[in-house]
Formats: sequence, structure tokens, C-alpha cells
Amino acid sequence: MTNLELPQLPVSPQGWPLKDLWDKYEEVAMHFNDLLIKLRIQALAGVAGITTLVSLFAKSPSGTEVNWEIAALVFCGLIFFWIAIAIIDLLYYNRLLWGAVRTILELENMSKEGIQYVKWINLSTNIRLTEQERFKGWKFSKVFAGPVLFYLLVLFVLLFGLTFAFCRNSGM
Repeated sequence: MTNLELPQLPVSPQGWPLKDLWDKYEEVAMHFNDLLIKLRIQALAGVAGITTLVSLFAKSPSGTEVNWEIAALVFCGLIFFWIAIAIIDLLYYNRLLWGAVRTILELENMSKEGIQYVKWINLSTNIRLTEQERFKGWKFSKVFAGPVLFYLLVLFVLLFGLTFAFCRNSGM
């Protein structure tokens, strides 16, 4: 065996039991779903925490004025941070989740046809296909409506904070 050859895994002549494969794919999908939920909650908590800290520490020593330059700078940084998190979510983790879901749906359709064994494993293939289909022509779908609205809502709040801080700093 050369370095490029992989050992063959034992499999029955019929293939892998559909139910066992469905269980594994479901675990993968739930893992990606958990990652997305944790990413969103932690990013939102981080933005809220930093915004709270800015309101506390951007005040002058007398506590009567806010240093709006610092507030504007922090809001600007938070906007870039928030956009980066949205990109990681929507363009990476989300495609992993929906590729896994696509594969689970295929297995469920096979089970409706009475198929009990699967001759091939196609999770990575479906993740790749999900990515390719997404970029053939960007279409806003119901799948992305929730996450996109989540990111836009917080982005608008951050943009409002930046605008407010900028206007206060310039004396408007």
C-alpha cells in the first residue's frame, strides 16, 4: 500500500444501513446548528457587553460628558466585527448546516421509497453542491431570512450608535 492509498472500510454488500447513516448525518447537522446558535449568541453578547463598557468608560472623569470620539471609534470597530461574524455564519457555517440538511432530506426520501441500505456516502458532496448553487445566482430565500434579519437588525443599531456618536462629536 502506497501513502496515497486509503484502507477500505468494511461494509455489507448491500451498503450502509440507511437508519445508521441518517443518525450520523443528523448528529453532524445538529453539531453545525449548535455552532451557529453559539456563534450568534456569543457575538450578540460581545457586542452588547462592549457597548455597555463604552457607555461606562467613555465618560469624562467628572461623569458629565461622554467622549464621543471613543464611542464612534468603538461603534465603527463593532460594525466591522459584526459584519465579519455575519460572513462566517452566512457564507461558511450556514452552508455546512444546509448541506447536511440536504443530505438528511435525501435519506428521508429514500426511506419513503422503502430503501433500507445506501451504497454511497455523499455528505461532503452535498455541502459542496449547496455552496455552488448558492453562488450561481444569489437568491434571498426563506432559509436565510431569519439569520439575515438578525444580523441586519443589530447592524442598524450599531450604525445608529455610530451616527449618533459622530453627530454628538461634531456638535450637531
